[in-house]
Amino acid sequence: MQTVAVVGAGPKGIALAAKARALADVGFEAPRVVLLDRNGIAESWSGRRGYTNGLLPLGTPPEKDIGFPYADSWGGASIGVSDVMTRFSWHRHLVERGQYADWVDRGRLRPSHRRWSAYLRAVAQEAEAEVLEADVVGLELEGERWRLSLAEGAPLAADGVVLTGAGPAIEIAGQPRGHPRVLDGRSYWLHEKEFKKHFSLNVCVIGSGETAASIVISLLKKLHKGSTVDVLTSRGVLYSRGESFDENRFYSDPGDWPRLAETHRREFLERTDRGVFSLQAEAMLNQSRCFRTLAGRAVAIDPGGRQVVVTIEYGDEQERVVYDVVVVAIGFDARWFESILGHEARARLVETLAGDELERRIGIDLSVEGLSPRLHLPMLAGLAQGPGFPNLSCLGLLSDRVLRSYVEGLGPRTRDQLGERRQLV
Repeated sequence: MQTVAVVGAGPKGIALAAKARALADVGFEAPRVVLLDRNGIAESWSGRRGYTNGLLPLGTPPEKDIGFPYADSWGGASIGVSDVMTRFSWHRHLVERGQYADWVDRGRLRPSHRRWSAYLRAVAQEAEAEVLEADVVGLELEGERWRLSLAEGAPLAADGVVLTGAGPAIEIAGQPRGHPRVLDGRSYWLHEKEFKKHFSLNVCVIGSGETAASIVISLLKKLHKGSTVDVLTSRGVLYSRGESFDENRFYSDPGDWPRLAETHRREFLERTDRGVFSLQAEAMLNQSRCFRTLAGRAVAIDPGGRQVVVTIEYGDEQERVVYDVVVVAIGFDARWFESILGHEARARLVETLAGDELERRIGIDLSVEGLSPRLHLPMLAGLAQGPGFPNLSCLGLLSDRVLRSYVEGLGPRTRDQLGERRQLV
């Protein structure tokens, strides 16, 4: 049995564990899937680890659950696999808890991040996911397998590695770490309760994506009415996300995605995913008079004991603006794993890429083309394979793509079951 190590026990990792369980149940020789996460299952969604306060609404519809889009990825066995995967669906989760009718009657509201983390933990338990609460500190090649070094305990050998998770917050050059007046897209939520309505503050949020949007909304709810919130964006204005059918379909079914020219794919990602606010966030911000948008790029942050000075560059001009608090919310580093690559792994990756951009070299199974053993990077697969893979838009298809490389053919039990199904039909 092959082993697939998944760094991160969030939605992507749990989707892989659940799909491996479903494949085994219908008779495939599925690999062993091991999830490694120092914080445990879905903790980044709970509100206890930063990234969110747990109360934010889920950005994608919950119907796009662990098995979505229940694609025809396994030939004649696809119906059987989807049948098993419905055990792990959002709808099944609600039905088992007597909450389905209430959810429907209330308009199919999007659950909070904390509620979503509870769903993910229930799926992991139902799928009997193998989870190691361990911090991966090294990733090296050992023959034709990977060796994952852990902070504590013996290393883990794997035939393939899947890297998931947001990674650390991206920093601006010279940004101070640990300063109480300079926060980021993760640490803000750990300090959110410190912002009180009886304080009047001037805050700068740097960024124009959904991370920045959620922080701005939180601040506007918490701060005194005399406070101001500046949103600093290099584009000069805030754009909202497109959510038409023609755009959403590429997230659910990216079959036609590679046919688009690369320039059009990059434009699509910028327009619908990166550096844009959701329509829901825009609707809330439109009602507030306490925030404004500034055009420019932060080139320096100089914190003091009581204030923070931000140097803003726009065109050929620079100005220094004083704030009480600055939040750098420009995203998270999807290439964080490069810091833990061993010498041989790094050298082979560089040799495989041969100077090409990593995002261009992600294959259909979401691994780096030409690199053996496989290193799957769904967080970087948006450009080459489809916009839904880095987020939650097609978790079921993501697990299909990754696991197909490790799954053997149908066993006798599956062939018999499929034959019985055809006779009944």
